Amino acid sequence: MIFNGIDNQTVEFKITNYQYPDIKSGDWDGNWLLIYLNVKSNVGHWQTIDPSLTTWEIKTLIDWFNDLPNNKKPKFKHLDFTEPNLSFEHIGFNGNKCLIRLRFALESRPQSAVEDREYFVDFEYNRNEIKQIISDLTNELKKFPDRKGKE
Repeated sequence: MIFNGIDNQTVEFKITNYQYPDIKSGDWDGNWLLIYLNVKSNVGHWQTIDPSLTTWEIKTLIDWFNDLPNNKKPKFKHLDFTEPNLSFEHIGFNGNKCLIRLRFALESRPQSAVEDREYFVDFEYNRNEIKQIISDLTNELKKFPDRKGKE
């Protein structure tokens, strides 16, 4: 899926596999996902693949986006995850548009990253675009469902 940002910036976001595809248990190791990013932004162009999110965290991200189409503030202004590589921030609403910032840290930054520099892309989405993001994230996650382990 592609997040289309302000000023023609883009972030391609794709789940490529489980970090440990042979682990079928429902624990943390069985649910880490490899996240591919192809970032074309005002602060550079880079690609990474890193175990940045779990199946559960993708569900949390989908839930976070679910409030936005109705101009409702999400439960958390900043959505952070176990690995601090990616975070989402609800900046606010501008009429019928929602402003969101996706921040990149640690392994999700370019290899040439400077420590005191912020790496992010800003997005401005209308209601239908947010619904499409929710659908795209849901479809990405369907390929890599929660591993529940033995009951």
